[in-house]
Amino acid sequence: MTLRTILLLVSALAAAGATAMMTRSWLNAQSAKKQVVVKEKKDTGVFVLVAAQKLSAGSFVQDKHLKWQAWPKEGVSKGYIQKPVQLAKGKNGKEKLLGAVLRSAVNVGDPVTEQRIVHPGDRGFLAAVLTPGQRAVSVPVNATTGISGFVFPGDQVDLILTVKFRSDDEEGKAQTRYFSETLLEDIRVLAIDQQIEVVDGKVKPLKTVTVEVTPKQAERVAIALEMGSISLSLHSLARKGLEGKLAQLQKSQAPKKSFTLDKDVYFMGHGTKRKSKRQAYKIDVIRGEKAEETKF
Repeated sequence: MTLRTILLLVSALAAAGATAMMTRSWLNAQSAKKQVVVKEKKDTGVFVLVAAQKLSAGSFVQDKHLKWQAWPKEGVSKGYIQKPVQLAKGKNGKEKLLGAVLRSAVNVGDPVTEQRIVHPGDRGFLAAVLTPGQRAVSVPVNATTGISGFVFPGDQVDLILTVKFRSDDEEGKAQTRYFSETLLEDIRVLAIDQQIEVVDGKVKPLKTVTVEVTPKQAERVAIALEMGSISLSLHSLARKGLEGKLAQLQKSQAPKKSFTLDKDVYFMGHGTKRKSKRQAYKIDVIRGEKAEETKF
């Protein structure tokens, strides 16, 4: 083998090696480029607000009901609520929906669109939240009777009627008396002055509370408002977890009617109550030809 042939073989091997290295380098570069493209495509996706659990029509929207879920950008339709790019400190982007009401049922993972919700103050809000056959009535309250503003739509409350009236005491003198009674129990709150959320981190004093009642209960509330004032008594959220026999047992053991007289409060804290003179009633009893007076 001549020197020229050897040099040609060496040159060919070197060229083949260089070509292989260049090919390998090019393939690695293309693979890395594809990875970058895929990564960039993933980053261009958006987050859409969806239901975290199954929700029925008329439900008040709470923070736990919603979650942000990654969504293909090309699959976002009109009305989908997208997560803001930048959020203020302490905010999660769901705030504007809290307290709104669902017009229709939503399954888990379904987008919660603007068309599916109605906000307090919007036309048709009460009609959307009302249970079929129920009525909405408003009750005037203040900071005291409204539990200092810590009542929100969706809460369950009792309505307590307080009445002031005049009557004669044992000596026949006119006196002012008070009487309170649990008018309605376990009533759902629908709206509060058309304000659902705390404003600027401060609880807004209440003026009017709208509750859901039956037609007959609406009549009772109307009369009660003419008789006296109505206060709210808030139920615990833990009650919603009671099910089956436990809930039935608690309901069966609850008093049928609860009321309080002013004297029950006036003597509270005293060792003994003052002895009151019982008013005597007289009746004439006639037996045949004999008549006698009976006192009781």
